[in-house]
Amino acid sequence: MIFENRIAVITGAAGRIGRATAELFAQYGVALALADIAPEKLNVLVDELREKGANVRGYMVNVRDMESVKTFADQVLADFGKIDILVNNAGVWKPSLLSETPYELWEEMIDLNLNGVFRVTNAFLPVMLNNGYGRIINLTSIAGEVGLPKFGAYSTSKAGVLIYSKTLAMELAKKNITVNCVSPGMIWDVVQSPTKTTWLERTGLGKDVARNIVFLASDNASYITGVDHTVDGGRILGPRFSDV
Repeated sequence: MIFENRIAVITGAAGRIGRATAELFAQYGVALALADIAPEKLNVLVDELREKGANVRGYMVNVRDMESVKTFADQVLADFGKIDILVNNAGVWKPSLLSETPYELWEEMIDLNLNGVFRVTNAFLPVMLNNGYGRIINLTSIAGEVGLPKFGAYSTSKAGVLIYSKTLAMELAKKNITVNCVSPGMIWDVVQSPTKTTWLERTGLGKDVARNIVFLASDNASYITGVDHTVDGGRILGPRFSDV
C-alpha cells in the first residue's frame, strides 16, 4: 500500500485500536493528527511515534463537545493544511440491561458513540469536499450488527454508526470520498489462546483491526465504499458446537 503525502486524523488514538492504527499508518509515512480525551496516554504515544521519525501531533479533544471538535479541526488544518483520512475511533461501552438503563447512560452512549462520529465527520468533511478526496473509516462493532445482551445502549449506538456510514457513502459516492466501517469483536492487549469464543480459536489484537482500517484508507480500496469489515475471528458466526 502506498500513501503519498496523506494526512490522517484518528480519534480515540490512545486506545488499543487507535494506537495500533497510528503505529501502522506511521510505518507507511502517513502524517498523523491524533486526538484523545486522555492527554497523558496520548502524549506517550506521540512521543513514541516521533522517536521513530513520524510526523505526528496530539490534540486533546472531547467528541461530545461541538466547540472542542471545531477547535480541533481548525488546529489540524492550521498545522497540516488538509486532511485526507478520517478514522472515527473514539467510543466507550458500559454494561446495563435495557430494562434497567438510566436515561443518562443511554444519552452518553448515543452522544459519544454516534453523535461524536457525526460531529467529527462534519467538522472535517468540508475540507475533503473542497479537495475532492477523502477516506472515512468509522469504528462500529459486531454488537451493532447482531446486538449484545447487557450492552443494549452501546449496541444501538453502533448500529446507528453503521447505517449513518452506509448512507453517507451513498451521498458522497460522486465526490471521490469513500465511507466504510470496521466492526471489531473482542480486542485484547495480549492474545487469549486457545479459546472457543471464536472460530479462529484466539482473541484479537489492536493490530488485527488496524490492518483493515489502513487498507480501507488506502487507494487499494478506492472501489470499496459503504461496507462493514467484521474483524472478530468468526465470533459473529455463532458458537462452536463442534470441531470441523
